[in-house]
Amino acid sequence: MFLFALFLVSVLTASQAAGPQKRCQSPAIAPQRIEKVIADCQDEIKLAILQEALDDLEISTDVLTSRTKREAFSPDERRIAGCLLQCVYRKVRAVDSSGFPTREGLVRLYADGVEERGYYIATAQASQQCLQAAHQRRQKSAPRGQQSCDMAYDIFECISNKISEYCSGTN
Repeated sequence: MFLFALFLVSVLTASQAAGPQKRCQSPAIAPQRIEKVIADCQDEIKLAILQEALDDLEISTDVLTSRTKREAFSPDERRIAGCLLQCVYRKVRAVDSSGFPTREGLVRLYADGVEERGYYIATAQASQQCLQAAHQRRQKSAPRGQQSCDMAYDIFECISNKISEYCSGTN
């Protein structure tokens, strides 16, 4: 047993030394947790809408369970995800009085429970950069209704991408 443990440690050490040096580890729990909540909520909303339509048409719900999942979001699905994100941002108090996300709120949301300093720094930098870009777009035209949903999704996607770039050392 001891030899197996020693072998495992040496293999892990060698594989880490051979791979590219990363600035931080992206924990699976942070952005993926939000993505999962969004995906789950989207599916619930879609299923509820489909069920309502099928009830009106008196069609069996077996059709619902045979649907296959896709990786890419359609524009409408992105908007729904953005509206869900905007709702999440409000519920966790990650927005200012006008409903625009704040850096502190986003860092608190996306780095919650993360102890690694590199990931926290990546989250703070990404939040700052993405909010600056969103703020510049916002100054051109104040987002209303569906546009705030689009903006919320764009901020989320921007932060996720920048954290990945930072942690992998590709930026």
